[in-house]
Amino acid sequence: MTDPPAFSAQAERRDGASLVTARGELDLAVADELSAVLDSAQAPTLVLDLRDVTFIDSSGLSVIVAAHQRARAAGARFALVVTRPSPVHRLLELCGLAQTLTLIDDPDTLLVA
Repeated sequence: MTDPPAFSAQAERRDGASLVTARGELDLAVADELSAVLDSAQAPTLVLDLRDVTFIDSSGLSVIVAAHQRARAAGARFALVVTRPSPVHRLLELCGLAQTLTLIDDPDTLLVA
């Protein structure tokens, strides 16, 4: 039996919005993978679900900030789903991003029409 991949990201469309769900460890080795999935999921509302991310480093944060900036430039809404408390939420707080980004507890907050 094989071990599950250390990281995965997949996008799904919901009523004109996009939900990207990431799982595992988000680091330099997989940052480009997440960036590509986010690029392919552009929509008026883009939600990145990080509840199953167990580790994130500065390259992962960079991908998130870049996605946030692209969404703002396009006039789109961008939000992160994070569990509070969690290591991901704590890192966002330490970096000051918790005050800059839209953090939600449930993706349906923005995805329900």
